[in-house]
Amino acid sequence: MLEITSHRNGEILNYKHGRESADALVITVRGIADPQSRVLVNGIAAARCDREFVADVPLTQKINTVTVSAKDKFGVRTQSIVLVWDKASFKRYAVRIDDNCFFFTDLAREKPARLFDHFYLKGLKELHEKYGSKFILKCFFRNEHDPEKFTIDQVPSTYRSEFEDNADWLHLAFHALAEFPDRPYQHCSEERLAHDYDLTMNELIRIAGDKAVTPPTNVHWAMLPPERFDFMRKRGLKILTSSGFMSNRIIVDGKVEDLQAGSCDIGFFYEQDVAHHMLAKRCFYDADHDLFLSRTFFCFNIDTPAEIEEKIRKEDAAAAATGCEMMESIGHEQYAFPHYMNYLPDYFERLDASCRVPAELGYKPVFFQDGIFGNTAWE
Repeated sequence: MLEITSHRNGEILNYKHGRESADALVITVRGIADPQSRVLVNGIAAARCDREFVADVPLTQKINTVTVSAKDKFGVRTQSIVLVWDKASFKRYAVRIDDNCFFFTDLAREKPARLFDHFYLKGLKELHEKYGSKFILKCFFRNEHDPEKFTIDQVPSTYRSEFEDNADWLHLAFHALAEFPDRPYQHCSEERLAHDYDLTMNELIRIAGDKAVTPPTNVHWAMLPPERFDFMRKRGLKILTSSGFMSNRIIVDGKVEDLQAGSCDIGFFYEQDVAHHMLAKRCFYDADHDLFLSRTFFCFNIDTPAEIEEKIRKEDAAAAATGCEMMESIGHEQYAFPHYMNYLPDYFERLDASCRVPAELGYKPVFFQDGIFGNTAWE
């Protein structure tokens, strides 16, 4: 019998979970083992009381392995887990907007004199100037709502210098080839994913320059089979974000059906044990694929400004217990456009609340793909 009970494999820890210095985060590891066994935690002798053991262990690296061994007359048992030290952590938030393609269509056809003459980009810039907010815009290659099926290879490169000049707060990234069909990468081949990704990213780089284009933080519908993680990791992806962890749903004949399944579909098919951890603590490290996971808890085109504020303040209060110091606001581009069938006249009021409330609570704007959810202390 041997089990670590104080921490789980893939947990992300900061100064709230131990005693932090410039050189280490000292945590207390607890567990159970056979009473007569001699227990070591990373070589440190653990204190014993009946089946329980406890030892203080320093984490000195970004990614740490904690190994517990229990030796008795029957032999040696071991358990190892990976823990992440989020060194010098601070309260931070990111804003991700998915499904971008409408503003590209306007840039190509209306040809505004300046990039931020366009109302959508102007609205984002005003929020950046107001709160310092940073935005990652996840982009489609094709506009499925356009009768002519506009594609972003029609966008001129004349705005490139403006994108580059504002790359400190505005990033573009791949999302999918197009909005439809739904769930495009749920069971995709590597060839399909490579085609869509490279086609879209090459055009984004042409339009906006390398400084303003970044690897994505998820894909359309947050569905990607684990066998494609390595491909995306080689393309620079470091983080997967989704509001769908704990989701086990499929569409049958146009109707949503809940499944009693062991994995999450809108959640990159992670197992339920990971999902339960994400539900409680919102972040996780997948050592098998070297990927960080983040669970978002609201969507500003679904929630009203009042609901957004309530949810953010509730999650901030919960952080006192969980130690989670990062949060992400998400939404979708099309709801900002009057010609869209589900247009939201208060779109920017909702987005304002998504930026204002974290700022009031002391959160700093970041890009999640930098460092550990925007914390670059290790870099």
